[in-house]
Amino acid sequence: MTFCISLSFPSAMPLSTEYWVSSWKAGDIVFHNNFLYPMLQKHAEKLFDNQSNCRVFVPLCGKSIDMKWFADLGHSVVGVDVSKVGIVSFFEEQSIEYVEESVPQIQGATRYKSKDGKITIYKANLFSMKKDIIGKFDCIWDNGSLVAINKQDRQKYVSTLTSLMADSCRYLLIALDFDPLKSGVPHPFDVPNSVVKELYEPTCTLEKLDASSYRVHGREAVYYETVFLIKPK
Repeated sequence: MTFCISLSFPSAMPLSTEYWVSSWKAGDIVFHNNFLYPMLQKHAEKLFDNQSNCRVFVPLCGKSIDMKWFADLGHSVVGVDVSKVGIVSFFEEQSIEYVEESVPQIQGATRYKSKDGKITIYKANLFSMKKDIIGKFDCIWDNGSLVAINKQDRQKYVSTLTSLMADSCRYLLIALDFDPLKSGVPHPFDVPNSVVKELYEPTCTLEKLDASSYRVHGREAVYYETVFLIKPK
C-alpha cells in the first residue's frame, strides 16, 4: 500500500524539548494526522486481543484523535506530551470537558483529565513516566513516538516503555525507515527493522504485522513503514 504525504523537518541533529514546544506554538505540526490512523484500525484486534476496558498508553500523543477513538471503544487512555498547546487543542477540538491538575510526584508536570475520567494526558517529560505514578498498561500505541526520539535516547525510551507494560501487554509500534540521501527529509529519525529488533528483542517478542510505503512530494517511494506487535517475554 502506498500513500502520498508531505513532510518537512530540520537537519539531522538531536531535537530538544524546546523544538517540539515551539513547533506546536507555531502550528508547524506536519507530523500530526487529522484522521484515525489506518494501520491502527486494521490491526486493532491484535492490539486489544478481544479485551474490554483496557488501559492504553500513548507516548508523545500530541492531539492524536486516536485517543478519542480508544475512549469511545470503552478503554481508558493515558497520554504524555511536552506541549500544552497540543494537549489543550485535543480536548477542545474533540469537545471534551477536562480538568487541570498539578502532579506533585513530577516537578513541573500538569495532568489534564477528561471529566468522565476516560482520558488523562500528562504535560511532562516522557522519561518521568513511572509505573508507581501512572501504573501499568494493557496496550501501548506508538505511532510517531519512537521515530521522534533522538537516537542516543532510544534505549532509555525503550526501557521506560517496557517498564510500563503489564504482563499481557500488547504494544503496537509503527517503525519508519527511509533513505535520507534520496528523500532529503531526515526527520523523523529513521528506525530500520534491525534497530527495532536490537532495541526490543532482549526483553520482548516481536511479530511483524504489516508494511507499507510512503511517497514524499510525489517522488519515488522512499519511506517504509512497518507495523510490529510487541509483547513482554
